[in-house]
Amino acid sequence: MTSTPTPPRPSWMLLAVRIGLVVVAVTLFTVAAPVTAVLYEVPVPLAMLVSAVLSLSIGLAPLFPRSSSIAHLAGLAALGLATAPSTTGPWPVPVTGVIGLSVLLVVLGVRSTWRTTAGVWAAAAVLTLVLVAVTPGRWGQADVWATSFVVTAGDTLILAAAAIVIGQRGSIREELAEARRDAELEQARRRSVEERSRIARELHDVVAHSMSVVHMQAESAPYRVTDLPPAARAEFAAIAETSRTALREMRQLLGTLRGDDGAERAPQPRLADLSALVEATRAAGIPVELRLDADDDVDRLAQLTVYRIVQEALGNVARHAPGASTVVTVATSGPALAVEVVNGASPAGTVPAAPPDDGGFGLAGMRERVAALGGTIDHGPALDGGFRVAVTLPTQPAMPTRGPAADGGSR
Repeated sequence: MTSTPTPPRPSWMLLAVRIGLVVVAVTLFTVAAPVTAVLYEVPVPLAMLVSAVLSLSIGLAPLFPRSSSIAHLAGLAALGLATAPSTTGPWPVPVTGVIGLSVLLVVLGVRSTWRTTAGVWAAAAVLTLVLVAVTPGRWGQADVWATSFVVTAGDTLILAAAAIVIGQRGSIREELAEARRDAELEQARRRSVEERSRIARELHDVVAHSMSVVHMQAESAPYRVTDLPPAARAEFAAIAETSRTALREMRQLLGTLRGDDGAERAPQPRLADLSALVEATRAAGIPVELRLDADDDVDRLAQLTVYRIVQEALGNVARHAPGASTVVTVATSGPALAVEVVNGASPAGTVPAAPPDDGGFGLAGMRERVAALGGTIDHGPALDGGFRVAVTLPTQPAMPTRGPAADGGSR
């Protein structure tokens, strides 16, 4: 069963947390500055400066955890040295300093790593002892600085531990959600591979087998049928050659669907192969004229797309307008490659055309190929009863989106 990944926190929640942290920092400054100046008799500018450093470092802790921690510890050291001459309050960490350090450790525990949080707590504890060591005048008041050390270290340790637990729980949830997403992507890829393999098997069982039968019958017809006219022999040979070409392309397609490494190395049709395609179409009884005026430096993918479009258009002519006169024009014009296939109406007395609703995937395949390369396509009936397909492609298209794997179809 697929689990739903943990959704990210709403933006309003993050905004509320940031606003709350700013409120805490401002409140701490408004309380710490006058307390430090009045209770400990610290000069007002110095009291405001130290209180501002302690408050500002708390507000910036989510964005710059290490820099804010260093600034906060430096502010605590300055606060301890500035309040050392006074004997009217807790020392070396005043109550406002304990509150500020506690808030900082909570923010670090939730938003940063546990190593950073533990390091800041240990540094603050050592800093308290260092302040006592460098202030010989306060050594005689062991009850004051010892009580301050125990209260500061104990309270901040409990809060830091709780914040670390909450932060680690959030990190574990994010890791589990990411692991679930990776598992779902892997399952989707596996299903895609299995589906491609199934399609390859179906194509092999249906299309490839049928084309093999057509090729065998076309090859053996001249030997099975006596007194076969030369024109009929040539037509059977053309059928055999067309079926062989279709079988080669079918094997390449099957290899691509199965993920064979050598499948992509098979030669792909180019603009130069249009002449052979037109000749094979003429041999099938369709008068086709090819007007090719395109450079060979056109992108290979664009050349393959042009070949498939012309192949599909000529196939549509054979199915829907057998015997109709057809003109294929391929020409480059600057950065564009223009392709046009125009056929007239089917002459009287020819084999009836396929019904209008036969298939319907050929033109859709053309549109997908053209859209993948960023080109345009226009198709529709002509005034004389024929059909026209006009395509414009860039000669050097950008990397295309993944298009259809299969070729062919019907109009």
